Amino acid sequence: MTEKFVDIWHGDILPAEPEEQDYYLLLNAEEKEKAATFKRLEVQKKYIKTRGVLRKVLGSYVNEHPQQLVIKAAEHGKPFLEQQDLSFNLSHTANRFVIAVSNCGEIGIDLEQHRERVNLLGLVNKCFSIEEKDYWLTLPEEQKVTMFYRFWVRKEAFVKAVGRGIALGLDQCVINPKKQSRFIRVPSEYKAAIDWNIVDIELNNKDICAMVLRTTQFRYQQIAVK
Repeated sequence: MTEKFVDIWHGDILPAEPEEQDYYLLLNAEEKEKAATFKRLEVQKKYIKTRGVLRKVLGSYVNEHPQQLVIKAAEHGKPFLEQQDLSFNLSHTANRFVIAVSNCGEIGIDLEQHRERVNLLGLVNKCFSIEEKDYWLTLPEEQKVTMFYRFWVRKEAFVKAVGRGIALGLDQCVINPKKQSRFIRVPSEYKAAIDWNIVDIELNNKDICAMVLRTTQFRYQQIAVK
């Protein structure tokens, strides 16, 4: 039986490493064309680095040259590898990226960096369920920002796992405040809420990250990308 695994690759996007040009060479023609459309050099470099790292990482699993990988998009835009029993998901924010690679089926991951925000209550009203909002309102003020992000990345990871993205509605996946590795409700087309597992990913004291998948039995490791 094939061992079930989840690998979490993570690192900084910029400053560019000396092999930045090598990352560009790993892109396919379509990605190179897209890179050329970015007006800001920093944005272009970030795109090249994250796509190049993604291809390099995936190529190491399937024993193919990164540039030759066929990465397609599903109906709602979620990328997948053609003819491979491998799932992956990428998230990036500010200068950090994270990639989840697994053979456990559908997986989603989301990354945010802790920062103070205005009008958190407005976002809570829009994106949290009644149960989540009631729990969040009971928290001490000094915990509210961090817990907002923890709930946010878990919800984002779910909508990415099912391939719908934020258009699904973050209020449609409801985390159990009493057991925050589980959902109370998810849309019925994605099976029972109890089938889905939330895993908080601890990277450092600034990154807030979570992944969602439909299993609890897997080998897990984190791999830093230099």
